[in-house]
Amino acid sequence: MENDNKAHEEPEQEWPYLDVHRHLRYWKMCIRAPLPHVYLSNESNRLALAYFIVNSVTLLTPPPSKRTPETPEPLISREDKRAMRKWVLHHQHPTGGFCGTSSLVFPLNSYDTYNFDTKTLDEPDHAGLANITSTLFALQLLALLADEEDEAAGENVFEGVNRVGTLRFLKSLQREDGSFGEALSDLPGHGRFIAGGYDMRYCYIATAIRWILRGDVKEGSPGWVEDFDTEALARYILNSQTYDRGFAGNSQDEAHAGYAYCAIAALTLLDRPLTSTSSSSSSSSSVPHKSPLLHSSIRDLPGLIHWLASRPFVYLEPPPPSADQDPDTYIYQEDDLDDPNFLLPPTPSDLLCLLSQTAEKKGHDKTHVAFNGRTNKVADTCYFWWVGGALANLGRLDSLVDREAARRFLLEKMQHRIGGFGKSPGSPPDLYHSFFGLAILGLLGDEREGGKVRGFDAGLAVPRETVGVIERARRKLIESEKGGKGVVDGGKELDAVEMGLELRGGGERPKWLGACGY
Repeated sequence: MENDNKAHEEPEQEWPYLDVHRHLRYWKMCIRAPLPHVYLSNESNRLALAYFIVNSVTLLTPPPSKRTPETPEPLISREDKRAMRKWVLHHQHPTGGFCGTSSLVFPLNSYDTYNFDTKTLDEPDHAGLANITSTLFALQLLALLADEEDEAAGENVFEGVNRVGTLRFLKSLQREDGSFGEALSDLPGHGRFIAGGYDMRYCYIATAIRWILRGDVKEGSPGWVEDFDTEALARYILNSQTYDRGFAGNSQDEAHAGYAYCAIAALTLLDRPLTSTSSSSSSSSSVPHKSPLLHSSIRDLPGLIHWLASRPFVYLEPPPPSADQDPDTYIYQEDDLDDPNFLLPPTPSDLLCLLSQTAEKKGHDKTHVAFNGRTNKVADTCYFWWVGGALANLGRLDSLVDREAARRFLLEKMQHRIGGFGKSPGSPPDLYHSFFGLAILGLLGDEREGGKVRGFDAGLAVPRETVGVIERARRKLIESEKGGKGVVDGGKELDAVEMGLELRGGGERPKWLGACGY
């Protein structure tokens, strides 16, 4: 009788594993070959693309302490890291901050005030085209490109960064209401203004840049810069909680998971300690710190947690394609779904019960949990990160996310056969969603993966080892400034003309450069 029961048992479902080799092959293609033409519109956001690529490769590359003789050589070599670091520094604007691409370091009107003899701006506070987003990407990239086999070299990853100028640039982007804009712009006849919309992402980015660079420098000491108004920023964020207890750009807009993550992460970074804030433990339950500001100031914290816990849902397969559509090549679009592709529980606490009921109804024991970013929207890979990261910063990731069902959906529905992750089931991979798919896997963690993905920091959006690099590099940069050895303007290494000559391949300098004073 016992044998008969075993014969009728459902076979155990195979656990879906992350195909690291396939993903690295995808990222290698992104590094070594020109990106597809659809990325041409991101020409001014090269640092963002580089951040997605380098961060993803780092997540998939074991640290030196965990490498074995069988471990393949890192996809980004030590020589490549040095070259890429130099490339990142070429995006720094002379007055502080970074531009999205090196061709935007000097807008055309900047040359009106540029002194070719001293290679400086006669008008040092010129707005330029530096922006807050590229500045954070640049700093994160420099830390990600640290030589992990040489800790002393890792301490120097911020060498060449105009720390003082960047912090002043950051302060200049704050509005009177506490919010942050994207960049400074000059409007003829109206003077300078803070460009960019009222976007919670800029508020988060401002707190991340501040945490990375500011340190604990006392007023009157070398390298001290007046801080931006942290209390005004906190008020702006806290006042942006919406009627349904999510977060948006302001309290009157629709709540959005991306804004919720940015609001929560920004509050944690405002009072995050400067050192020893990222656990080396592989457990995803570890959070950087329990932020007093986050847990005591949000108007309705239980309501926010409830709103975030309502973003996961049981994923239902879409209807099959019609007879005139090839099932092997057809990609489902949102408008193709006559019925919703999700099944919500009466309350978030009933999700596990609903999972069990749905699995039983379907006749199998594996159910997929997807995430959306707004009410009644369909599944999207990036919202696994925006929701998961927000819950992790609140210390609620483990208790409110069905880890196994979520991983199954990512690896069985979103993981592409050429590597990377798509936006939705069946869609091709792209840099943005491929990175966030790995980021949430690094946050969730799973012993069955055998450490294939590094642990990820929910606040700074880099691997945990990289947080330690940032802490050491910040300390070294500040010490250099105190000793009078800091590089204020980045030096010759940041000379865009010199970079162009290097890319040209050497040889004689063009004669026309002499007319410009070079």
